[in-house]
Amino acid sequence: MNFPINQQDIFQATNGGLDLIQRFLPQVRQNKHFKIRHEGTESANLSKKDGIYFVKDWGDTGGFYAESRNGIHIYAHEMGLTYFEALLQLGRELGILDENKTKPKNINVCKFSEFEGTLNEDGFCYETKDFTPYELEVLGPLMTEEVCRKYGLYSLKSYSWLKKEENTQKEFCNVYTVESSETYPVFAFIVKAGGGKKKIHLEGENKNVVVEEPEEERVWLKIYKPKSTDKKYRFSYLGKKPSQHIFGLENVKSIYNKLQQEVEESYDDEEESAPAKVKKLERIVICSGDRDSLNMASTGETVVWFNSETADITETQIAMLFKYAFEVINVPDLDPTGFEAGKKLALEHMDIKTAWLPESLTKSKDFRGNPKKDFTDFMKSEAAFEDKEQKELRAKVKRFLELARPAKFWIEKWRTNKEGKKIDHTPTYSVNYKNAFNFLKLNGFFRIKDATRKDGYYFVQQNKHILREVSSQEIKDFFNKFLDEKQKEKGLRLFPDELLNMVIGSEAVSEKKLQNLESKEFDFTDFTPTSQFFFFDKFIWEVSKDKIERIDKGYSRYVMEDDILNEIIFRQTRTTLNTSKLNIEEPFFNIKKDENNNWKLDIVRSDCDFMNYFINTCRVHWKEELRDLKPSEYDNYLDENKFIINKETLSEDQIYEQELHFINKVYSFGYMLHRYKDPAKAWCLYIMDNEVVDDNESHGRTGKSIFSSHALRLFMNSKYLGARKKGLLESDFLYDGITEQTDYVLFDDADKRFQFQQLFTDITGDLNVNPKNQNAYLIPFYLSPKFCISTNYAPYGLDSSTRGRILFMSFGNWYHGEIEGFTERNPMHDFNNRFFTDWDEKQWNLFLNFAMQCLQFYLSTNEKIGAPEGNIRKRNLLAEIGIVFFEWAEDYFKDENINQAVCRRVMYENLKNYNNSMKQISATSFKNKLKQFCELKGYIFNPKDQLTDKAGQRIMKWTDSKTEEHFFIQVPEESAEETNNEQDDIFF
Repeated sequence: MNFPINQQDIFQATNGGLDLIQRFLPQVRQNKHFKIRHEGTESANLSKKDGIYFVKDWGDTGGFYAESRNGIHIYAHEMGLTYFEALLQLGRELGILDENKTKPKNINVCKFSEFEGTLNEDGFCYETKDFTPYELEVLGPLMTEEVCRKYGLYSLKSYSWLKKEENTQKEFCNVYTVESSETYPVFAFIVKAGGGKKKIHLEGENKNVVVEEPEEERVWLKIYKPKSTDKKYRFSYLGKKPSQHIFGLENVKSIYNKLQQEVEESYDDEEESAPAKVKKLERIVICSGDRDSLNMASTGETVVWFNSETADITETQIAMLFKYAFEVINVPDLDPTGFEAGKKLALEHMDIKTAWLPESLTKSKDFRGNPKKDFTDFMKSEAAFEDKEQKELRAKVKRFLELARPAKFWIEKWRTNKEGKKIDHTPTYSVNYKNAFNFLKLNGFFRIKDATRKDGYYFVQQNKHILREVSSQEIKDFFNKFLDEKQKEKGLRLFPDELLNMVIGSEAVSEKKLQNLESKEFDFTDFTPTSQFFFFDKFIWEVSKDKIERIDKGYSRYVMEDDILNEIIFRQTRTTLNTSKLNIEEPFFNIKKDENNNWKLDIVRSDCDFMNYFINTCRVHWKEELRDLKPSEYDNYLDENKFIINKETLSEDQIYEQELHFINKVYSFGYMLHRYKDPAKAWCLYIMDNEVVDDNESHGRTGKSIFSSHALRLFMNSKYLGARKKGLLESDFLYDGITEQTDYVLFDDADKRFQFQQLFTDITGDLNVNPKNQNAYLIPFYLSPKFCISTNYAPYGLDSSTRGRILFMSFGNWYHGEIEGFTERNPMHDFNNRFFTDWDEKQWNLFLNFAMQCLQFYLSTNEKIGAPEGNIRKRNLLAEIGIVFFEWAEDYFKDENINQAVCRRVMYENLKNYNNSMKQISATSFKNKLKQFCELKGYIFNPKDQLTDKAGQRIMKWTDSKTEEHFFIQVPEESAEETNNEQDDIFF
């Protein structure tokens, strides 16, 4: 074998392998014992022979280090590689491997007229060669050339085929030739059909002799390239595939026929009356693929396999296998496809036993980076170096097969006489509990441990990614229903009434017995720091910043049945979501930063109703579009100009502000959809009206509830709290009903007295829940729900601590009740249907895609994107100033009281005399409100050039024979010009 690298090259480059040993065993010491096993003693030593270092642990009985191991052995063991794979990988790591010698398969192409070989009638040819030690190792640790030949596998030096082209003469078509290499083996199962001897039989009344010529022999090749990095190119085919071919069947027949010949030869003529003993194979093993089957065969087992692990296997085929063997065992793969195929075979053919590989196998990965999942992976992971015969591996395989179990959960017992003959044709039945638990496992039944439950557990039935909680009675009913259906399908002979009656009347399936049902841990986490999972009935969407991926198999996350989006949507809207119509759409919008670090919005789709609703609620300057129109033209204009966020009649600043509102809504939607709780983003979504009005005249009806009370609650388990309920925040049972499965808490329609500050610790820390008639418990921050407050009012006391806990979202009043100059407008005017309940499949698909895209945008940025806060701050200032003070200030600061110093005492007294509600205002509060009034109006309070005290903080002047503090309210010229118009706008 001319392998591109040998072990001496590795030893020479690694100081006799010592460098490799020290990489994995840094505690190794020369001339002194050291410790390898955590639980062991210092019983290992380092030795050297012929320049090669070895490690042996004298206390590791039966373990890896029980035999002397060199550096390559240890590297291969730690990296999960075979010996030759370790040589290749080390050669690359050390830079001593000639890559030209490890090239993959060589593909040559020429015209048919130039091809020097001979193609058969099916247009291909091939050349075999002897197996190399590396090729046998690639196939499996026990593989021999004899096993390969027995099952029709050959090593190919090359193969060629003609690629026919339509309307092209054969001579001008291409012939492709693939050659194997030392490190890129190519194998082929060569199946021959037809040929053989002539068949002679008599036909008709005259017994005419008819000679049937044999079919022409044809060859079919299933080509296997195990080192192909692209899985789809691992297998290819040449020739015409025979229908329903069972690999290994000819070998089974050959062994069976030999057994029958032995029976005939051992038959004693003197005991002609004694019945001949039935002699069959002990067992036949069905494996899922070619390499798995060969590896199983290499352990001494007799195997068969089908051309695909998902092939439909008929009753006739299974009956044929049982004709040849007493036992048939199936060994499925551990991936989703393998599990489903194994489950299907076990439940359709209940006498077949299933041997499931250990799930721990999937914790490691193959050279492609995929989880290990088949019998070949099991063989390689359990193989031991230096053990030529692999006795321990063979023993493990034998024990593995011995533990195989059928789905058949009952035992038949027949009454017999001393000679073993049946004396009663009606058997008695009983339950085999281990097989019954296996049957339940195959059907997805498990026990989940839960310390909060009375019994410490509960039962579930798993169907792909969905779990349904079930009772012990439902499990018993499942047994009965299964047998009922089988009886209807197969008949009374195989499923008699006596069997069904035994299950119905027996206590074999009881709560007490089911305590022994296999327990399993399911990951119910539906998020990561960078993604979110959305569970539908047929699939999962995993959303990250870069993509929306549909997961149809290989589930690693699970959900209870009541929590799938289909169920939540139905509970909220009574709409049955047809997920077969859901498709992942291209982006509806693009949001990115321009060269000036400003946000840039591009709307690329206009048929999504929910996105259009978002757009309209962002049109905070829609009244500006009406300035040049007559009132009688308003409604017609609004109907004709729906869903336009960047109307050309608006200024660039006005358009940009509206776009910022849209970007904020997209960001906020995404924030609420992401279940992950980031301590740096512990915000309460605060949804309010954008229009600046006095809180005593708050209008609402801007469409906030469509989002907060309806849209968001379609995606998650929520707790709804009417925020105007008296004494709500003081209730000891405020969070009654909230669990770790609650994702969203909505305080809906909060009034201006709502004490947001009382929620500070609940938003940023763990959540204390005191449910009625139960013990209180603590939900950790990372599992606690996100909060939202929907209100017509601005928050009171907007200090830095409050702002740090709020993500603002404001709604323009495109939608409104009847206000001065305008009739009522609501979403029905724009969409002519009710959101959610009246939607068709297209709008549901668009809505869900829009929501996912909002989440993608949120995940793509670390910047907090709140609503434009101009009007939010104005409303906050109005709330804190109060309408009485505001009206007084508006009236007082005119003419002689602006742009000059006015005595503070005089101002103060004037305010107290203005309204009885101001008589108790303190001097400090008076000054603070005055500052806020100036901020609201754009005035300057006490300009720096007017300050007179040494500290530079106050204006002190002589008044009425004493020095008193004065206030100077400076009104900039542009503010003075706009004062009247601004006053109208604030309260419009």
